[in-house]
Amino acid sequence: MIGIMQAADPASLPTALVPTGEPSPRVSRLLAERMELVEDLWQTVLRSECPPEQAERLLQLKQLSASGEDSRDTAAAIVELIRTMDLAEAIAAARAFSLYFQLVNILEQHIEEDSYLHSLHTHPEAAPSDPFLPALASQSDPATFRQLFKRLRALNVPPAQLETLLRDLDLRLVFTAHPTEIVRHTVRHKQRRVATLIQQLQQDTSLNSLELRSLRQQLEEEIRLWWRTDELHQFKPTVLDEVDYALHYFHQVLFEAMPLLRKRIRTALTESYPDVEPPRDAFCSFGSWVGSDRDGNPSVTPEITWRTACYQRQLMLERYIKAVAELRDQLSISMQWSQVSAALLESLEMDRLRFPEIYEERAARYRLEPYRLKLSYVLERLELTHQRNQQLAQAGWEMPCEASAVPGAAAAAVWPWAAVLISITPRWMTSAATWSSCSRAWRAPA
Repeated sequence: MIGIMQAADPASLPTALVPTGEPSPRVSRLLAERMELVEDLWQTVLRSECPPEQAERLLQLKQLSASGEDSRDTAAAIVELIRTMDLAEAIAAARAFSLYFQLVNILEQHIEEDSYLHSLHTHPEAAPSDPFLPALASQSDPATFRQLFKRLRALNVPPAQLETLLRDLDLRLVFTAHPTEIVRHTVRHKQRRVATLIQQLQQDTSLNSLELRSLRQQLEEEIRLWWRTDELHQFKPTVLDEVDYALHYFHQVLFEAMPLLRKRIRTALTESYPDVEPPRDAFCSFGSWVGSDRDGNPSVTPEITWRTACYQRQLMLERYIKAVAELRDQLSISMQWSQVSAALLESLEMDRLRFPEIYEERAARYRLEPYRLKLSYVLERLELTHQRNQQLAQAGWEMPCEASAVPGAAAAAVWPWAAVLISITPRWMTSAATWSSCSRAWRAPA
């Protein structure tokens, strides 16, 4: 608590918020404005949620901690104030300052993002042919794909060599579990909501006074609800909970970020190497040890690994189903106003034979909209695959083994099921750790 800093003075901010070197006037202004907002919101919530005497003691504690006076009198006053609190008030104090620093962390992320984006538009670029330029990897300022490809072009790197490097590009990022750092999805959602509202309040200059007041009220309400929410679950997380926490980042970040990453690479590449093919779609893949590690954790059983694999596929299939349904709504192209390839018409005829019930249901509606009809068949395939994945999850990994009493034959009988599982899992979601662990589990004697 002694490390709490005052709002308006950038020099007294948490060190994580202070940029290296001399902060620019713009960064100092942003820090002061946003910290003032957070201070005001925090104090408003405390005064509304805590008894008056308790709120005043918490604000007094923060004032003493932020005074900047490193004296025995100040330290003694802080200790004495804390000693006057009973257990319930001490817990409330810990929660109050935890909320404060989490709000500061949200600001830190915003400041870093804003500074990075601002630097891309305002920092003059040195001549890429300058032989005294340092390597991009050794620079403290962020480097972009555009800068990288311009530098390579200036260094006369042949397009063929760059294309070979991009073709062989293979990034594999592996998620692991940290049970001691688990944060509830509910709290994460409130953090994102608060971050979004702060960003809107600070960056949207077109808002009138009524809209600003409405955003401010929403922020107070979100922080108030956050204050009343338990930070941690009241039960011990299971391995499947850890799996869910890890996959949360796919939902909230990676599904949207990965297409943007590839788009940025393609755009930057076009400027300097227009004839070079961008890296393949699966140049970056992901794995996870969560739910499949074999490091002695007794809770990670073959059944848990099986359910983890099924859960990963469920996540991807649901994402595909949602995306294809949205695409079907968007592609309203009519045969009366555009040409349709013979290959598409031939595939529609094959689909009609495979899925006559879908044809009967959708043909009248989409008889002149072949793309929507095709996507209806795609949706049906995805729904069937989703149902099959649910059946595999419910059956469990041991079910095929019951067909034979011989351990070797039983283990062999499981592999066709494993082939089905792997065939419906996208490459970028498969985990070498998961499948190697599955193979050891399936081959183990019963």
